[in-house]
Amino acid sequence: MRKIYLIISLFLLYFQSFAQTKNVIKIALLMPFCARDINQNPNYKNADLGNACREYYQGLLIAADSLKSAGYNIEITVFDTEKDTLKFKKILEIEAVQNADFIIGPVIKEGQLMMQNFKNKKNAFHLSPLFTFTKTKINDEKAISAYPDLTFYADYFVNYLNKNSSVGNIVILVGKDVSDKSLANYLKQIVKPEFPLKVKQIDLAKVTDIYKNLSKENNHFIFIASDDENQINVALKMIADTSNTFKMNTFGLRKILDFNIINTEYWLKSNLHIISPFYIDYSNSLTKKFIETYRNYYETEPNEYAFVGYDQLIMTVSTFVQTNGSFKDLNKIAPFSLMSNRYLLKEKNNASGLQNSYLHILKYTDEGLVEVAW
Repeated sequence: MRKIYLIISLFLLYFQSFAQTKNVIKIALLMPFCARDINQNPNYKNADLGNACREYYQGLLIAADSLKSAGYNIEITVFDTEKDTLKFKKILEIEAVQNADFIIGPVIKEGQLMMQNFKNKKNAFHLSPLFTFTKTKINDEKAISAYPDLTFYADYFVNYLNKNSSVGNIVILVGKDVSDKSLANYLKQIVKPEFPLKVKQIDLAKVTDIYKNLSKENNHFIFIASDDENQINVALKMIADTSNTFKMNTFGLRKILDFNIINTEYWLKSNLHIISPFYIDYSNSLTKKFIETYRNYYETEPNEYAFVGYDQLIMTVSTFVQTNGSFKDLNKIAPFSLMSNRYLLKEKNNASGLQNSYLHILKYTDEGLVEVAW
């Protein structure tokens, strides 16, 4: 039998004696694993989604072992929703879901819409592990989004500039999608007239116009409100080419890290920062132990979803215990600093539940991608 190394972080040890006194916490996990279809056809149309859910679950299982070793009494029941709304509806009627103290899932928009009117016997909260409220009008006071919505990226960007006493111009390069334009409009709204920052907007497709908005005297903070790889790479090249003439600081969204073509020279010269809900510090001792454990469990390397699955179960169960399942008085709970993210749950608004309110600002350097402390 291969040796399994269990991971117990310091805050789990802190809560160990408290956890041992509690009754079993029943968790229902609802995800579109699409296991049967993927087993029959690895190229099944929903294979990427199903595999992401499987990898999330694999990380979550290691977290479950860690929690149990720390004294938490948890019971997890798993359901494959198969990305089928009719099956999902039937699953919601199953006793294990009706009696769950907490629900993880669903993953996609259709499931979230169905959960708006769902009430189980314990009035349980449910965590959306990979989903945000950005492109929906979901109003669900029992929903918890593990990632902040898109407008929060703008809030975070402006707070970062204000905290660092930045003076100069914000130039927004906005893409063609509706969400890009909404983000750009929101960013313009939250930069108040009294701020030492002036905002200008340029269509990303007309990035050559950026020269009209630059001066050699001021700092320039370029915010790219888009995920379009081709247009962003063109913009980064142009910004990089002007870096010897103008004071440039470029900010982009998490999607940039997944681009097929990455020119690190442009990243360096454009002084690129990436605002991301996800960052792994591979020098961290907990990260190293997790990778070792994951290899022993599954004989492969963990990916982003595996790290997230581990972190989110730790955060969820610990918060559940500290609040007795009510998820109230969250301001009294210190943020959880785990492997892939920090979690600080806050109300989105009175009707839309809770969302994580922490992002990472990463910067590409000669040493690679590092987190900017602020």
